[in-house]
Amino acid sequence: MKYRLNIARGQIEDMNEELKFSPHVNYLCVEGVIGAGKTSLCNLLQKRFGARLVLEEVDENPFLPKFYADKQSFAFQTQLWFLLSRYKQISVMVAQQDLFHSVTISDYMFAKDRIFASMNLRDEELSLYNNIARLLEASVPRPDLVVYLQESTDTLIKRIEKRGRSFESNMDPNYIEELNEAYNYFFSHYTASPLLIINANDIDFVNNSSHFDEIVEQIVSVKAGTNYYNPMGGSLK
Repeated sequence: MKYRLNIARGQIEDMNEELKFSPHVNYLCVEGVIGAGKTSLCNLLQKRFGARLVLEEVDENPFLPKFYADKQSFAFQTQLWFLLSRYKQISVMVAQQDLFHSVTISDYMFAKDRIFASMNLRDEELSLYNNIARLLEASVPRPDLVVYLQESTDTLIKRIEKRGRSFESNMDPNYIEELNEAYNYFFSHYTASPLLIINANDIDFVNNSSHFDEIVEQIVSVKAGTNYYNPMGGSLK
């Protein structure tokens, strides 16, 4: 019995040894459209790897509910608030060297802010926004690895409805469709760091541990360039 137990422990140690980030991965970003499950996946990864966690301050943005009620009037304020909030978070992350965590995991990447800006801002607003963004981007570190949760618009809408945020209750499906198209375009051209695109339509990594384990295996084995993970039976519409 003792001999078998030692074997089991050895197997567990071997598994844990395999499921580690590459030494080159210190900063991982998880991305996806509203409702894709970015924050949920980040929380699970943080628990699995004991990483430092940086989460977007969505609920703290005072302009966001107003934006969903009247996009044209509140787009610039909403966008600028997010831009400065993200910059502040990342600046603090860089300044405070963490001796206890070798990896930082975030549920957003700074560069994606331009997706929303290009969709929501008028020309003169976008010009001003771009001037500010360029100044800030110069000191923002590039992710060592990006994970993009790709889902159909129908799946995103169902998940947005399920989580039940009051200010998202009347979200226009056409806006989600346009946002989804913009995200897919952005990441189909993304080359700044290794990228893993996961077809997340038919997986439930929150409630199904085997689904989460499969994602972890894919993340830790990512190679340079763009990588794809399409679970059995997965399909994008």
